Amino acid sequence: MRKTKLLLGTTLALGMLAGMASFQAANAEEYVSKAQVKTLYKAPLQGVEGKEMIVKHFAVPAKFVGGKHMHPGPVFVYVLEGELTVKLAGETKTFKAGELYAEDINAAMVGRNLSASDDLEFLVFQVGDIGKPMMIKVK
Repeated sequence: MRKTKLLLGTTLALGMLAGMASFQAANAEEYVSKAQVKTLYKAPLQGVEGKEMIVKHFAVPAKFVGGKHMHPGPVFVYVLEGELTVKLAGETKTFKAGELYAEDINAAMVGRNLSASDDLEFLVFQVGDIGKPMMIKVK
């Protein structure tokens, strides 16, 4: 009886989590950056069914503040020039040219170029579901 209750509770919890994840994905609004963005690579991720890899180059002017967004899959940011400041819940991090930033999945963030005079350039490596948004707008 105890094992049955545990199994039933676990199944119910997993079902609720799956439902919430589906609800989030179904109601997600894609975030479109206002920075200058160039897609360098986009293709299915070999050996991983239903996933794709996208590599983008971002050019961001001085004093730029992006919109609040999150990524539903793994994202790695490599800073080429300038400094990228990322504001997360309760914390701000700055990454300089030559540094790599591994973003937390589904963490709301805002990217900024705090420099008054220098541009910022970085590469973004993203993995996500084929045909679904890689950047989700957060209110």
